[in-house]
Amino acid sequence: MDTDILVVGTGIAGLFFSLKIPSKYKVTIVTKKGKEDTSTNLAQGGIAAVFAKDDSFELHIRDTLRIGEGLSNPTGVELMVKEAPRLVKELHTLGTQFTLNEKGEFDLGREAAHSRRRIVHAKDLTGKSIENALFKKVIESENIEIIEDRLALDLAILNNRCIGIWTLNSLKDKIEFISSKVTLLATGGVGGLYLYTTNPSVSTGDGIAMAKRCGIKVANMEFIQFHPTSLYLEFPSERSFLISESVRGEGAILVLKNGKSFMKKYHPSGSLAPRDVVARSITKELKMTGDKCVYLNLSKISPERIINRFPNIYNNCKAYGIDITKQPIPCIPSAHYLCGGILVDENGFTGIDGLYAAGETSCVGVHGANRLASNSLLESIVFSERAAYRSINNISNERFQPPEYKTGKKTMQSKDIEAIRKKIKKTMWDKLGVIRNVREMIDAETEISLLAKEFDTKWEKEIKPTFEFSNLRNMITVARSIITSALKRKESRGLHWVEDYPYKDPAYKRDTIDE
Repeated sequence: MDTDILVVGTGIAGLFFSLKIPSKYKVTIVTKKGKEDTSTNLAQGGIAAVFAKDDSFELHIRDTLRIGEGLSNPTGVELMVKEAPRLVKELHTLGTQFTLNEKGEFDLGREAAHSRRRIVHAKDLTGKSIENALFKKVIESENIEIIEDRLALDLAILNNRCIGIWTLNSLKDKIEFISSKVTLLATGGVGGLYLYTTNPSVSTGDGIAMAKRCGIKVANMEFIQFHPTSLYLEFPSERSFLISESVRGEGAILVLKNGKSFMKKYHPSGSLAPRDVVARSITKELKMTGDKCVYLNLSKISPERIINRFPNIYNNCKAYGIDITKQPIPCIPSAHYLCGGILVDENGFTGIDGLYAAGETSCVGVHGANRLASNSLLESIVFSERAAYRSINNISNERFQPPEYKTGKKTMQSKDIEAIRKKIKKTMWDKLGVIRNVREMIDAETEISLLAKEFDTKWEKEIKPTFEFSNLRNMITVARSIITSALKRKESRGLHWVEDYPYKDPAYKRDTIDE
């Protein structure tokens, strides 16, 4: 198959990028499962932008840099913050049903570590509302097509140019090459590597793994953000249900089983402390008490406000027998967001001609060591737009024949794949979680490296790619990158908290590059 622009992923970054491409170019979007299997669809809180009269770009920039713990790219942060109002208005014009106040202005929410109310939201279904609006526009665009059930396997790089990707057509069980002049990787995060995650199961770091196999640099893979509050269930499902930070922004308080609040002893902002602080504090309390979860007490919010502002959370908790207008919500931290990824510049360029990355799979540097709440959707639209403009200005009309794609003929049993997948998820959760130590990280490195060695051999000589096997191969590649990066950073900074090195070290005020 030939196309002009190839986009891998149907989240906000991939869709927004596609809509910024002039209609004279053919755009093909591929997704490994259904087009709605994205983290964007699950995003509840909102998108940060300066609209309030008491707010300013300077304050939003300051908040973002402070939470980034010295590693955020100031140029990228300033660019992102100043573009936010324009692009949020554009999303609204495109059809996103943002919640408005009685004056017809954006209803602005408050989230942790924001010094002002600046969270533009669609109640607690912001991501879904954005996705719906973008999908509608994509479907209306005659130059854009979406192909589902098409797993990206590997990039084809020739003379420092990406000429397309090999894909697995899951419906036909067949490997097919898609030739392109421009390729955008927008494959999302890595939450699928963890036992407890708010991400969909498809979040296995595919774009990052493909880039790694081509020697493309990735950065800051140790900075995994654990959302402090996901719904605790005695028998967890594949994906944890997120309890948006905006619930705490409206007045909910974290408490222990006995009803006692505990966050003030860890941070002066209490339950509205930065995400990394809250997640660590919860983890410490659970270790001390032996309890399985903490609780989110919403008693300071009126029942009417809860139902109107958080209908999605209210209905989902009700389905599990929890009436959040009367009962606290049992919560635990879950893997939520990757602050690192494929190293790119402010235009999403990877350094490989014709290859770009945007959204959670990329690392443009705006989040640093920790992401400020509701800056993720914002980052995606700002830098995917820039990537679209840059890619068109540097497009090449040359076409190349891809090298042969060699695979084995044997298949691996699904039960064996599932056993290894579960082992990876448990290893990453137990040893590369909220609080880390060197001994456990070294143990994890040994375990994952043995798996990698076995898989490298089998991939090259024996096994043909299947959907499950390819996901597992990517999980191993990305897990190794996370562990390698974590062991390199001998300090505690932001989301990377190591008991052996409990303080920040100025020598590590730099990105961790893994190549």
